[in-house]
Amino acid sequence: MPKRVAVIGAGPSGLVAVKELLDEGHRPTCFERASGLGGVFRFGEEDGVLWESCRLTSSGLLTAFSDFPMPARMAGHPAVGEYVEYLTAYADAFGVTPHLTFGTTVESVVRHADDGWTVRTRDATGVREEHFDAVAICSGLHQHPHMPTFEGQHTFTGTLLHGAHYRRPSQVAGKKVLVVGAGESGADVVAEVAKNAAETVLSLRRGVAVQPRKMFGVPKDYLTSRILNSSSHWVFQTRNPKDDAKRRLYKTVFIPLVLVDKLLQLTYRFFWEYLPLFASRRLSEVRTNLKTRELTVQLLAESGGGVTEQFGTKTDDFVRAIATGRCRRAAGIARFEGPRVVFDDGTDFAPDLVLLCTGFDTRTPFLDPAIGQAPRYLHAFNPGVGPSLGFIGFLRPAFGAIPPLAELQARWFALVLSGTRTLPTRSVMEASIDEWAHFRSHVFRAVKDRLGHLVDHTPFCDALAAEVGCKPTRQALGQETLNFRLRFFAAPFVAAQYRLVGPHAKPDLARDLIGNLRITHPLPDLINLYLRWTMSRLLSRVMGPEYAPKLSLS
Repeated sequence: MPKRVAVIGAGPSGLVAVKELLDEGHRPTCFERASGLGGVFRFGEEDGVLWESCRLTSSGLLTAFSDFPMPARMAGHPAVGEYVEYLTAYADAFGVTPHLTFGTTVESVVRHADDGWTVRTRDATGVREEHFDAVAICSGLHQHPHMPTFEGQHTFTGTLLHGAHYRRPSQVAGKKVLVVGAGESGADVVAEVAKNAAETVLSLRRGVAVQPRKMFGVPKDYLTSRILNSSSHWVFQTRNPKDDAKRRLYKTVFIPLVLVDKLLQLTYRFFWEYLPLFASRRLSEVRTNLKTRELTVQLLAESGGGVTEQFGTKTDDFVRAIATGRCRRAAGIARFEGPRVVFDDGTDFAPDLVLLCTGFDTRTPFLDPAIGQAPRYLHAFNPGVGPSLGFIGFLRPAFGAIPPLAELQARWFALVLSGTRTLPTRSVMEASIDEWAHFRSHVFRAVKDRLGHLVDHTPFCDALAAEVGCKPTRQALGQETLNFRLRFFAAPFVAAQYRLVGPHAKPDLARDLIGNLRITHPLPDLINLYLRWTMSRLLSRVMGPEYAPKLSLS
C-alpha cells in the first residue's frame, strides 16, 4: 500500500529518498528550508556552510548515484556549483522536483500511537501541521557547526568564526589568520587561506591521515576497487594466535607471506609514490615534494594510527603550504589572552582572525532526542521505532562518498515501506548495532572513542546492498564477459554495480558504465592485491572467519 512520506532536506540524501520512494509508488513530500535544492552543497552567503571555491573531495565517478552517471567533465572533483547542477538534472530526470517544497522549516516531528507522524512546518505563510505515514530524515551530519570554547576566549580582541562562515579569500587578505583543525573542509580552507593571508598558522592537537587528492594524474579514489578492499582487516596485522596448531601455522606460513607482502609494498611505493617526487626538473620543486612527503609521514605518525584506522583528509595541499613556508604549524590551543592565542607548548600567536574548522554537531532538533540520538541499525533504522522512520545519509565513510551510501539506504527504506523487504526483530537489530560498533572500535582504532558515524565504505555498501537485495552475485557475474568481470573487481568502486541485479535493476546501464572503466592500479599492485585476497581466503578456512575477505559475493 502506498505511503504518504515526509522527507526532510533536499540535499543529495533527500533527493535520492524522494526518487526511490516514487519508484516504489509512495507519495513523498520533501521539505527544504533553503530556496533551492542541494543541501550543504548549495553555496550561500548567509545560510550556507561552504566557501565559494569549494570542490568535492570525492570524485564525480564515485559520488554519482547508481543510475545517473555524472557527465565526463565532472568525473574528477566537481566544484560544488557543478554538483548542484548534477543534482538538479537528477531531480528533473526522475520527476523529483514537483515533490520539493522550498523555504519551509521543519519545527517538529512527533510520533503517534498508530505509528503515524505529525510534521509541523513553518514557511512564509505561517505554521502548518500534516500527518504522514512515515518520515525520512535526510538533513545530514553537517547542519550545526561545532563551536568549542577555550579558556579566556571572551577576552579575544580579534574575530572568531567557524570555518562554515568562511566564504572567499577577501575575508583573509592581508590578515594574520589562525586555522584550527585539518579535517576535509579545514585542510582545503588552510590551503586557500595560506595563499592569501599575510600570515597563516594551523593549530592541531593531533596528527591526521593525509592522502593526495590525485595519483597517477587521476583522483586518488579511482584506486578504491573491490580488489583493493578484498583482503581481511586482520591479515597483515601481527596477531599471534593462542592455539598451538594455529601458532605453528602462523609462524611457518603467515609471517613469511607478510614479509613478501611488505617487500612488494615497499617496491610499489618506491616506484609509484617516491620516484614521482623527483619528476620535476626544478630542484626547488623536488625539495618541496620531498618536504611535503616528510611532513605527511610525520602527521600520520602523530595521528595515533595508520591510514586505514581513522578518518582520512583527502588533500595534501595544506601540507605543501607548510612545506613551502606559507603556513606554520602550531600545537593545540591552551587559552586566549586578549589579542594572543597561547598554545599547549607555550608558544603564542596574535591573529586578526581565528577560523575554527572543528566540524559539526549531529543534531535533529525537531525530533525527540530519545528517538533521534539512539543507535541505528546500519545507521538507518531506530530498532525501537521500526520501519516508519528512516535516517538517510547519517554516516560518513573514512574514504569514499556519502551519496552512494545514502542511495542504498533510501532504496532499502522505500522497499521496507512497501513490504517488499522487512526489518529483522528488534533484538537482531540491536545485536547488529553492537557488532558494527565492535568492528568500528577494532578497525578505526585511532578514533574509536569518537566519530560514531564512521564506516568502512566498501563493506558497508555491500551490507546495505544485501538488505536491498541488489548485492551482485557470483552467478550474475559469471554470465558477464571477462572484460566486465576484470573491471568489476579492479576498476573504481562505482555505485552502478548495485544496478546489476535486484529491485529496479538496470543491468544495461551498469554494464555500459563498468565495462568502460579504466583500471588505474599498476600491474605490480594488482598482483599484490590478488595475493592478499587469496591469502585472506586461505587463512579464513584454517584460522577462522575473522580472517575472511572484507568483501565477498554469494
